[in-house]
Amino acid sequence: MAERNDDRRLAPLKVTLERARGADVPEVLAVERACFPDPWDRLAFERELVNTFSRFLIARDPEGRIAGYIIYWIAGPEFHVLNVAVRPDLRRRGVARLLMNRCLSDAIAEHAEFVALEVRASNTPAKALYRTYGFLIIGTRPKYYRNGEDADVMLLHVRS
Repeated sequence: MAERNDDRRLAPLKVTLERARGADVPEVLAVERACFPDPWDRLAFERELVNTFSRFLIARDPEGRIAGYIIYWIAGPEFHVLNVAVRPDLRRRGVARLLMNRCLSDAIAEHAEFVALEVRASNTPAKALYRTYGFLIIGTRPKYYRNGEDADVMLLHVRS
């Protein structure tokens, strides 16, 4: 069987993590549109910037461009991952893993009991990443996305 190029991890990309700002929204929107068939709109991202229980982090590449982002909510004992995206040209370089590591570190520091997320049923690469952390599929939300696709609900217990 021939080796598939998309199965090989590329050299890690050095990125810095920081909180998103209003000025970042246009570039975040470009990443969002490149990643998802039914992307969030500008207002959705702007709301997350001011939402008190939301964490909206961006990963910047060495040239200062946004390589990816994560948005998660801290709601009592639950952390809920709303959105994770990495520029398509920078995938498989550790950016999503770095973003998830930060989220899970924050969950542990905040004494969360679990982290939950929804992921497109067809998004095999994302589900594979989440499984490496121990996330399990606990259910399905039928027709969750605007285009009618189902979402798999995944959960990770971070405190026993």
